[in-house]
Amino acid sequence: MFDVEHNKIGNGAGALRIEPVDNWHARWKDVLRAVEQHGKITKLAVDADGWLSARQVLMVAFVNDAPAAHLCFNVLPARGGCVEAKLESFGIDEQFCGRGIESQLHRAAVERAEALGCSKLRGFKLNSKWC
Repeated sequence: MFDVEHNKIGNGAGALRIEPVDNWHARWKDVLRAVEQHGKITKLAVDADGWLSARQVLMVAFVNDAPAAHLCFNVLPARGGCVEAKLESFGIDEQFCGRGIESQLHRAAVERAEALGCSKLRGFKLNSKWC
């Protein structure tokens, strides 16, 4: 887990926590709802039984235990035996825009991709405004 638990956003609006999430997470249904509202739910590789693909990583920023933002990428084999991460979806609840969550979530996703051995990042150059 990318622990930013002690970070406060806005004017003390709450604690920020960023972690990878899958179908086993206690807030899975809330996360899916948030991705549907603020991202591209069709880009999530969720099968008919509700399981997230093992090749997909969904990083979620929580504020006070509620999903505030997400960034999702696929892990794919690439040429030369390396592994690449391809960005699929990102989004943030408008009430949390411009509070620094976007950059922290992006950094956590890059760190996660590197920890998984991804030597190439595709689509990770995000504009500074998510909303």
